[in-house]
Amino acid sequence: MRYYPIFLDLKDKPVVVVGGGAVAERKVRVLLESDADVTVIAPSVTPTIREWAENNQITLNERSYIPGDLAGAFCVYAATDDHAVNVSVSQEAEQRRMLCNVVDVPALCNFIVPAIVDRGDLCIAVSTSGASPALAKKLKRELSEQFGPEWTALSELLARLRPEIKRRHPEESPRNEVLDRMLEAGVLEMLKEGRTEEAEETAWQCI
Repeated sequence: MRYYPIFLDLKDKPVVVVGGGAVAERKVRVLLESDADVTVIAPSVTPTIREWAENNQITLNERSYIPGDLAGAFCVYAATDDHAVNVSVSQEAEQRRMLCNVVDVPALCNFIVPAIVDRGDLCIAVSTSGASPALAKKLKRELSEQFGPEWTALSELLARLRPEIKRRHPEESPRNEVLDRMLEAGVLEMLKEGRTEEAEETAWQCI
């Protein structure tokens, strides 16, 4: 493997995004969903980024990046079309031993961002190690179709039942069998059809 797959807890961690265009906006949106403490540095920004700043969801420094802007940050995203700026951000991040992603320039990154299918607590990430973003996007589309909203409901149901499942089945192997019984009993199909009460009753029976 060229990259080591990992999921980061960014809640309340300071994250800097250098850039204010559409790509930066997409990065900020996902970071906000992860409850990160986001600072955007850019001389101009999209209306959405400005709205987030006005609503105190992010900190906005409406100016160009200067060395030193990454002090105290946990990680940084560079999303500019200025190669010199991207290089400077990458170099400062390297000096500070920070996580750094320069969008679409793997050589300047020490981590890359996968294509993500988000289903609540269930998160499926796809990466081609930067070799083919188009392939990663295609796989994401296919996985999005395969894993619909019912998987969000299933993960939420399993989270509610987990304490009882662990209490009744201390060993891991029997717990796995519980999930198999739920799926065989049609719990996922019930959730897909909106039969939530029936799905939960069936799940309890499978425990």
